[in-house]
Amino acid sequence: MRDRITLSVFIIATVFFLFGCSRPVATVNGKKIDRKSFDQLMKERMEGHRQQNARPDMKRLKEAVLSQLIAERFMLEDAGEKKIAVTDEELNKEIEGRKKAMGEEAFSKSLRDKGISPEEFRQAVKETMILSRFTESLLNEDPVTEEELREYYRSSQIPFIRPVSMLVKMIEMDSEDAARSVIREMRSKKIAFDDMAGRLEQEKKAVIIDYGWANPDTFSPSLAEAIKNLKVGQYGGPYRGKKSFFLVMLKEREKEAIAPFEEVRESIRAQLSGQRRQAVLNRWLEQKRRSSTVVINMQ
Repeated sequence: MRDRITLSVFIIATVFFLFGCSRPVATVNGKKIDRKSFDQLMKERMEGHRQQNARPDMKRLKEAVLSQLIAERFMLEDAGEKKIAVTDEELNKEIEGRKKAMGEEAFSKSLRDKGISPEEFRQAVKETMILSRFTESLLNEDPVTEEELREYYRSSQIPFIRPVSMLVKMIEMDSEDAARSVIREMRSKKIAFDDMAGRLEQEKKAVIIDYGWANPDTFSPSLAEAIKNLKVGQYGGPYRGKKSFFLVMLKEREKEAIAPFEEVRESIRAQLSGQRRQAVLNRWLEQKRRSSTVVINMQ
């Protein structure tokens, strides 16, 4: 008798587990949002908070994650109706680009850590690309005009500043001793920086980097500080990088100034387009919520 009761409890527990796990967290117009998608996005959001040393309100975080998944389901549904698609060639190119950026080993480890199969990853990337194209299609219906760009530039209470810009050239070497030896030779023999750079490059003893015009703050803090302290025509170093050492020459410097409209047009366009895209998307989502059937199975 006891064995029968134990077996019955086991069967009930097993059935509950299987059906509980398979139950979608929500359905959107009959399309399921599965628990795995929800858990994966929750994990990514939690990792983001962890990196920022923040402790989120779990109830609000779950609501935000579910809201995002529902919104994505709306967009994928309408993208299908608009015939927005991604070809296999486009998808393969995107995935190969991600693999190359991460490295094959790191890429495979990332999938394993997330518990995602290559097929699931491929589908996720495809949907991400479709979502991006769909949001762009919404903006195309209400693009930012040239006059809006100019009016934003004219009426901005905060002027558009062109930061300090420096024309920089670098010699990158593997060791500090080699870099110091080059400095000593240039000074004792009065060899010009460009001449030495050309020789070292020809001898394959260094990597020569012509940065062109750059804001020094884009470099590491120590290197940025060193570059700022150089006078035009002066070189210095060696400065330690992550894996190598640098000799740096400052060729020209431009002071901070108000940037003309032509220089900042595209950055203004990006800012206004982002605002416009979000506003259009919010209106569209509100309409979709009113006209859709959404069933939420989470407490």
